[in-house]
Amino acid sequence: MHNGTWNKVSNKCWEIRGKTLGIIGYGHIGSQLSVLAEAMGMSVLYYDVVNLMALGTARQVPTLESLLSQSDFVTCHVPELPETKNMIGQRQFEQMRDGSYLINASRGSVVDIPALIHAMRSGKVAGAALDVYPNEPAGNGDYFNSDLNNWTADLRSLKNVILTPHIGGSTEEAQRAIGVEVGDALVRYVNEGTTLGAVNLPEVALRSLTMDEPEHARVIYIHQNIPGVLRKVNEILGDHNVDKQMTDSRGDVAYLMADISNVDNTTIKDLYERLESLSCMTPLSSYSATMLTTSCCSPDYDTDIILRISRCMEASH
Repeated sequence: MHNGTWNKVSNKCWEIRGKTLGIIGYGHIGSQLSVLAEAMGMSVLYYDVVNLMALGTARQVPTLESLLSQSDFVTCHVPELPETKNMIGQRQFEQMRDGSYLINASRGSVVDIPALIHAMRSGKVAGAALDVYPNEPAGNGDYFNSDLNNWTADLRSLKNVILTPHIGGSTEEAQRAIGVEVGDALVRYVNEGTTLGAVNLPEVALRSLTMDEPEHARVIYIHQNIPGVLRKVNEILGDHNVDKQMTDSRGDVAYLMADISNVDNTTIKDLYERLESLSCMTPLSSYSATMLTTSCCSPDYDTDIILRISRCMEASH
């Protein structure tokens, strides 16, 4: 129309009403998409490694093959994990309905692109929409070429594929929301030690200490993920009443959080010095951190936060 051409046709134009949408990954995004699809008259199937309650009339299927064989449209909403690498490949395309469509707005490694190109050229897959790719340019420009991925030219030559430059979060609203979310996460970490959503630390959280818990302290300890550390730490904490404790690890880094009661300023200082003297602290950008917080009602304790960054022990480098 912008070129002045009027081309009104119905050939190979279909409604989505009455079609079946297969959602791979029924998390926050997948479940919201389920509701939107049903509102437009689609039937919804979903596959997830966890048994999840369906929204609306959506139905969970037991296997990925079952979803692929019943869906007119397949959309991926899974995280990037070793288990999801090339999750949709040649075998999965063969299991899909003839003339079905694929949407991938999750992670670029989820779909085997050469296999997709073959499936589209053969007519098995009628069309696809991709927002993510195994290798993506670091900035804007004419960089989406074969230097980045050796199949880029073949993908770009297809007429039945929609390609977008990873625009999933590229809206004014999303950018504002991301800023707020990052700020909230930092505040929660400083005030509570919570690391939920962290990408380079274990995810650990305990409920917040409140003003109803006087003379309580929260101990946070980041250390090397090696045997014997918890024993050393608990020997120090064992002199106090430990109300709650949680620990988790990710790779070489471990994160311990514990709430103890009946503490005062002297106790906090002693705990801090004894924990920092251990030689199992973890290098995080050449530094390690021990933090103790308390919610005691006394003015001396109410906002008491000790946060000290110290160079790692030579042995930990």
